[in-house]
Amino acid sequence: MTREEWIQSFDLDVADIFSVTDSYSSDVDRLVLRDGRTVFLKRPYTADKWYREHGWLTYLASRVAVPKILMEAQPTGQTTGAFVLEALSGSTIETVTPALAAQIGQLHATLHTCTSEAYGDFEEKGFTAFTSQDWRVFRNAKMTSFEPAIQQVLSPALYQAAFTELKRRERELPEPSRPVAVHLDFRLGNLLADGGNLTGLIDFETSRFGATEIDFTKLDRDVFQSESGLLDAYQKGYGQVRTPEPIEVYLPYYRLFEALTGIGWCVQRGLEHHQQFFNHNYARVLVELERTSIFEER
Repeated sequence: MTREEWIQSFDLDVADIFSVTDSYSSDVDRLVLRDGRTVFLKRPYTADKWYREHGWLTYLASRVAVPKILMEAQPTGQTTGAFVLEALSGSTIETVTPALAAQIGQLHATLHTCTSEAYGDFEEKGFTAFTSQDWRVFRNAKMTSFEPAIQQVLSPALYQAAFTELKRRERELPEPSRPVAVHLDFRLGNLLADGGNLTGLIDFETSRFGATEIDFTKLDRDVFQSESGLLDAYQKGYGQVRTPEPIEVYLPYYRLFEALTGIGWCVQRGLEHHQQFFNHNYARVLVELERTSIFEER
């Protein structure tokens, strides 16, 4: 269904529509209604993403500042479903101060206090534990799903060097944590703030109950690498809620992991639409390999 068809289906009296350009998977629009309210229309990319988003927003409603589901339409054989979501106050973050970094740490830690007895996912029938309870099986399966796409665009030498280095770094990771709520896209584009105060977290269509180690890389890219003191401020805030994680131990592996999966995602979704993001991730792979002198692109 088109955006206009969903608006009609939900019987929304819309005055203005603004597309959300920072949503790279599902279609999201900000709707200003004629009664003055603002809501968001979200049309997930797949039915799986609809059930996952629904499960997490329901589960986290009393635990973390997330949008309320105002209206919903489940996936059918013809559609992947849709949501009308509450508009939290504030907007996405462009500049991070130490005070805001500490608030981000507190919110992230609060998310990580949400635990489960098993690694798993929200599906159509509710929470479902993964068949294997070895976190590394899920993590490596995610990479495996992207490998054919990655191989299409990397030279044989670069491909071999990247995966050799990834396996070496994997051996240096500590044992995974117990299952906790991990966002898996915890970046500035999914954090909202108003006047220097953090107001909420959005977009749970990739979230899981998983190991904490996977949840810091995008924040590292957006925040920690921009100013040295921000990681300390974040960890200080995080530590007010739960014991800080050894992020510096996780990052060498996950920086390369994220860059490679980012390349695979761009190929799968179409390079003609995601060339800039592909170039960014390709450059990140080269930077990571230069750190170890395992590969030099001439």
